[in-house]
Amino acid sequence: MEQKTQNLKELYEKDFYLWVQENLKLLKSKEYDLVDWENLLEEIEDMGQRYLDSAVSFMAVILEHLYKWENFECSEYVGDSWIKSINNARNELEGIFERHPSIRKKLAEELPPLVKY
Repeated sequence: MEQKTQNLKELYEKDFYLWVQENLKLLKSKEYDLVDWENLLEEIEDMGQRYLDSAVSFMAVILEHLYKWENFECSEYVGDSWIKSINNARNELEGIFERHPSIRKKLAEELPPLVKY
């Protein structure tokens, strides 16, 4: 049993996809003692963080392009790409909020400390 667990830990570094498949088989067959829990828990935590990071990234694009559009528009056509980018980022952000409603609350909790001068 210890050897199988160690092999899974090594597989995590060498072939992530296969590592996922092997852990999935173990979970489905309820062989919980053989699961690579350390790396699995880390991956689950990272999955959630990716959604939060994506939301922050889309918000940054919106703010950056709103600023550019407001301050650097030289003609009526110059800001078109910024407007498209803003709308795209807003749509993506709304999609994240629809699929993962708790991200909106998490952002509200996390962002104020970031905006310190």
